[in-house]
Amino acid sequence: MIPNSELVLGPPGTGKTYYLIERIKEALAKGTHPSKIGVISFTKKAIEEMVSRACAEFKMDPKQFPYMRTSHSFAYRGLGIQGHDVMTKEDYDNIGRDTGLTFKGKVTTSLEDGLLMPTLGGSGSDYLQMINRARLRMVSLEREFNETGNRDLHFAKLVQLHDQMVEYKTATDKLDFVDMIDKYITVGEPPHLSYLFIDEAQDFTPLQWEMTQKIAARADKVFIAGDDDQAIHRWTGVDVNMFNKSSDNITVLQQSYRIPKSVHKVAAKIAHRIDGRHIKEFRSREEEGSVEYVYHMDQIPLHEGSWTIMARTNGYVYDIAKWVRNAGYKYSIKGKPSIPLELVENIQTWNDLCVDKAVHLERIKDLYAAVPKQGQNKVVKRNSAPMLELLPPDTTLDMTQLQLQYGLLAGAESSAYEVLRVGKDDQDYIDAMSRRGDDLTSEPRIKLSTFHAMKGGEDDNVVVFTMSTKAAVNNRHQDDEHRVFYVGVTRARHRLYILETDYKYRYTI
Repeated sequence: MIPNSELVLGPPGTGKTYYLIERIKEALAKGTHPSKIGVISFTKKAIEEMVSRACAEFKMDPKQFPYMRTSHSFAYRGLGIQGHDVMTKEDYDNIGRDTGLTFKGKVTTSLEDGLLMPTLGGSGSDYLQMINRARLRMVSLEREFNETGNRDLHFAKLVQLHDQMVEYKTATDKLDFVDMIDKYITVGEPPHLSYLFIDEAQDFTPLQWEMTQKIAARADKVFIAGDDDQAIHRWTGVDVNMFNKSSDNITVLQQSYRIPKSVHKVAAKIAHRIDGRHIKEFRSREEEGSVEYVYHMDQIPLHEGSWTIMARTNGYVYDIAKWVRNAGYKYSIKGKPSIPLELVENIQTWNDLCVDKAVHLERIKDLYAAVPKQGQNKVVKRNSAPMLELLPPDTTLDMTQLQLQYGLLAGAESSAYEVLRVGKDDQDYIDAMSRRGDDLTSEPRIKLSTFHAMKGGEDDNVVVFTMSTKAAVNNRHQDDEHRVFYVGVTRARHRLYILETDYKYRYTI
């Protein structure tokens, strides 16, 4: 229980961020200095939104808010840690050589992310995640090992890796992301804040709560915000009960500005399955909206409007992507379009040149960078691109000029597909999108995502695929499944499609 606190429960679309920003504005209007206002959140995105709105209202610079950070960024700055103090892939490789384990990929977790575990592959990955999760949960390795129940792992190897990591980090004076939190709890000196805002607090682990409570102890007023029904990161060590019990002074935001009536009914049906939750009554928008249950993708009108299609795992997302691609729709996954924008622009550049249009220099440079410069199929002569660098930036060139002066070998008889060496599958896909009338240079109307990646987002039209996994269906924490699909259905602003499956492992909505 955090003294002098208010627990703000924000069901989907009820304006939780807006509520917190209004409290920040009130504090600033009263004369509170921005350095006396702290915000700790799960992601940098939430922090940036608060800072930008406050700065716009009061014409301030973001640098005036030094205590608006993710929890490990807070620790990083507060402890004066430098980049060279942080564990890298090379450090994990050194540990791996001593333990007979491998670590593949890159340490992609950064100070801007909410998660604290590096997403490395290799034989040491599961062991490393188990060690970090035990620390974040503040439980013993033995308990974590037993509760995880992965019988492909060996407890002796887990202990060996743990001990080797401790020895290595002590010898090299290195820290990982969990160490930052741990060290701040031990030796950090929290600032004295007039206001502390803890956002997305349902996603904090016990170790993060320990740090947050230390900071909150020196704050005059604390706002804790989140939604226990949307706590979908238990796999990282999150204990939502700590959020639920953080304050007995509770405010429930009661009006959703996103969810229509029909979607609200489905969401309430799922929420009632969750045990130990805060009972939250909130109103939908007046619009009825629609919910439809379908068994096939071709029953969904993807030909118009903005869509997000969500599935339980990345594997299922990529399976759906195959169907969407075969249907000739442009889409994106994790913000990456199904056809690179650079390719589309280069195709357009070549087509413009073929009809004797003069094209801007930058577009020519991009085209030259993409085409072959040697071999039988070379399009431009080697060392032709540097000649373009000598031209004024506002230069435009047509095909004849490029052929005569700048090493272009191909002509209008060659298609853009030939010049850019586009494969047959991509050719058919681009042609199909063009027949549908898609603007290939615009942002895709259709987004594909896991439920976890879509948390915090919304769309006009949403598809929720009900296929699940054996591990999820047999998970003893079934509230995890309820929360994941609750997050999925509550992204919809107007229309919700439930894509059913006959697969053995599925979630019933």
